[in-house]
Amino acid sequence: MEIPNIHELATEKTDSTTISYFLLRQLIGILGILLPFALIIFGGRLQPSLSHYYYSFSHTIFIGTLAALSTFLITYKGEYRIENWLANIAGVCAAGVAIFPTNVKGFIGAKFISLPISAESSHLSNALHYGFATALFICFALFCAVVFQKPDKNEIVDDKKRRRNRIYRICAYIMIFSILAIAFLSIFKNLDFPYSTLIFESTTLLPFGISWLLKGSYNWTHSRYDIIKILIKPLR
Repeated sequence: MEIPNIHELATEKTDSTTISYFLLRQLIGILGILLPFALIIFGGRLQPSLSHYYYSFSHTIFIGTLAALSTFLITYKGEYRIENWLANIAGVCAAGVAIFPTNVKGFIGAKFISLPISAESSHLSNALHYGFATALFICFALFCAVVFQKPDKNEIVDDKKRRRNRIYRICAYIMIFSILAIAFLSIFKNLDFPYSTLIFESTTLLPFGISWLLKGSYNWTHSRYDIIKILIKPLR
C-alpha cells in the first residue's frame, strides 16, 4: 500500500488507498480501547487479569480481538522501517498471547472454556504468554515514545503536531508506568492488591488505543459530524 501524501488530505476527495490507510490506524485504536471494556462487561465475574478472560464467557472476544489486532498490525505498512518492524513484532506477539493461554490459576468462577489440565497448568504456555504480552506492551509504548512523534510523509511540524506529540508522550508515560507496575508487583507480591494486573493491563491498552486513533485522525477534519470536527480542530 502506498503511503498517502499528507497534502492529499487537504481536500475532501480522498482515494480508497488513503481512506483505508487511516481507517486501519483507527481500527487498531478502537480495538485497543474496546477490548478491556468488552471483556469485563461480557466476561461474567471480574478476573485478576485480562488474560484470565480466556477461560470466561468473553473467550471469543479475547481471541477474536487479538487475532484482528495481529492481522491489522502485520498488514500495516508505515513510512519508517522501525514502524514496520514494530508493527510486525507486535502482530506476532498478539497472536502469541492468543495461542498460548495464561495459567488457569487465579481464575474466578466456573470456567466457560475447559482445556486439558496439562495445558491449563503448563509452565511453558504461561511463560510464553507473559513473554509475548510483555513484548507486545513494550512495542505499544515504543510506537508512542518514538514512531508516532516522527512527522508523516510531507507533514509540517506545526503547533498542532507538537500538541499531538505531547499526547503521544503522555500515552507513552502511562504505558511505561503500567508495564513497570505489573513487573514490580509480580516481584514484590506483598505490595500487590486485588485486580492490580487487570487495572494496569487496561491502563496500557487504553492509551495505546487513543494514540492510534489520534494517529489515524487526518480525515476527521472532513467528517460529516460537526462534533468530530470541533473535537479534532485543536490537533488537526
